Amino acid sequence: MRRPRLTVPDMKRRAPAAALLAFYLYLGFHAFSGSQGLVRWMEHADRADHLGERVEALATRRAELQAQVDLLSADSLDLDTLDVEARARLYVAKPGEITIWLDP
Repeated sequence: MRRPRLTVPDMKRRAPAAALLAFYLYLGFHAFSGSQGLVRWMEHADRADHLGERVEALATRRAELQAQVDLLSADSLDLDTLDVEARARLYVAKPGEITIWLDP
C-alpha cells in the first residue's frame, strides 16, 4: 500500500502545527535546563541550604568569640582568664615553671 504524497497545500496546512510543536519543544527544553530552568532552580535551592548552614556555623563561632571578648573586656576582666590566654597565645611562663609541650 502506498502512502499518499504530501502536496504543497497539505504542507501549508500542517506548517502552523509543526511550528507550534517546535516552539513548545523549545520552551520545554529551556524551562527544564535553561539559565532559569528547573535544574538551575534546584541548584540555587541547594546552594541556599548550604549557605544557610554556613551562616548558622558562623553565628555560633561569632557567639563563642563574643563570649571570649566579654571575658577579656575591661569591665569584667578575669585575671585567671587573662593569665590563661597570655600563656596560650604568647607562650609565657612564670620564672621557675617547667613547661611541657604536647602535640595537639
